[in-house]
Amino acid sequence: MNIGIYQTVNAHAPAIHWWLAHDKRFGPQLYFGQEPVHNGNDIGSIVQEIRRNPDGGGFDHIMDSKLYDIHQESLRELENKDAENGRVDCTSAYFDANKGLWGNDEDPIVGYEYPVWSNYFGCTKLTMYVPACDKLIFAKSTTEQSAMFYMTQYAFNKIQRIDQIVAHSKIWWEDHMLMGGKEIGKWKEIWYKEYHNKCLADFHSGKLQYMWQLNFAHWDLFDSLRNNGNGKFNLDYSFYRLFEEKHNTDDIEAQDVSIKSMAENNVDHLLIDAEWFKHQVDIFDYLGVKNSDVLTETASLYSKRYDEVVEAYEDIRNKYYK
Repeated sequence: MNIGIYQTVNAHAPAIHWWLAHDKRFGPQLYFGQEPVHNGNDIGSIVQEIRRNPDGGGFDHIMDSKLYDIHQESLRELENKDAENGRVDCTSAYFDANKGLWGNDEDPIVGYEYPVWSNYFGCTKLTMYVPACDKLIFAKSTTEQSAMFYMTQYAFNKIQRIDQIVAHSKIWWEDHMLMGGKEIGKWKEIWYKEYHNKCLADFHSGKLQYMWQLNFAHWDLFDSLRNNGNGKFNLDYSFYRLFEEKHNTDDIEAQDVSIKSMAENNVDHLLIDAEWFKHQVDIFDYLGVKNSDVLTETASLYSKRYDEVVEAYEDIRNKYYK
């Protein structure tokens, strides 16, 4: 049995994956957990994806390089491949890489009784599609929760150096505008021709301060190319825009289309909300597996950290968006 954990907005699919992968039956581990940092508006991710260092080197956490590349490519395929019978086959190479001799702990590529895949960015090209897997846990979010995850985990990460802009722009186009080793569309060409140097100048002038502002610029170019094809837009770093866009209901309405489509097409799935740690029994029943001490302990740890994040987010929201 292979397991997919899927989210269409900023949600808790990574958290559920991180939790399960503490038990050696499930894996591989693609995430690491940490305490909230509480550095002003920057709360910090309590579950963060493991990334290759921007200079192309190794990892700061245990991660097999081959497996990392396979998972990254699966996320690109999630966004770009067409579906067959409502399922996007972005996962088969990943699941195949994780099959092997159960109990072999020497090779990180094999040894999982229940291989687990999840996405921490992206969604299927059409909302009625879902990734292919035997068991699908759908991480259902609300508009407020999606805004909370984005703002606490990423938005207020301070840009302190030019090389962060360079690295994160490279990460963005490699995540979204690359598949099978080939560039997709004109995003990269236009970004570096028209907007990259503007962002560097805006950083030096103090206009560009946070990762959300850079991230919005990346997506503004993407949307401009998709909607009118010319790639023209105005850089907008306003705080009000951040809260307005993240409280827009369009993404949640698209999520609800996915949920409705799964029900109408009899897709085997389990809906789990952001407080998944309160529904561990439901998850185990759906998967047909038993709980373990390590899973109980890890869920309790996450619950504590999650409550801290919710409280911190309320402070940020009240500060900027009443």
